[in-house]
Amino acid sequence: MPGKLLQHHLAHGFTRAKSFLAHAYHGTRKMLQHADVYSSMFRRVLAAAQPALQDLGVADPVNRGAMRAVGAYDQAKHAVVGAHERAGEHYARIAAAVGT
Repeated sequence: MPGKLLQHHLAHGFTRAKSFLAHAYHGTRKMLQHADVYSSMFRRVLAAAQPALQDLGVADPVNRGAMRAVGAYDQAKHAVVGAHERAGEHYARIAAAVGT
């Protein structure tokens, strides 16, 4: 009897853990999609503002800092996308090994 109870509790715990991870994954993915949209908007605003910034004579300092920020974002995005792809590959291999 204790084995059946333990099995029930473990199954319930794994189900809750899976649910938690799924919600965390989808919430984080949604947040990162919003960040990507805002990054795109920032790039477009920066491109549209370039003539005005050049007329004011502040294009170089502003552009240098903005391009550094955009480059840092691109590097971080590349790292996250790469990690996501590697995790998907690992999951596929595990699922194939288990037979799911």
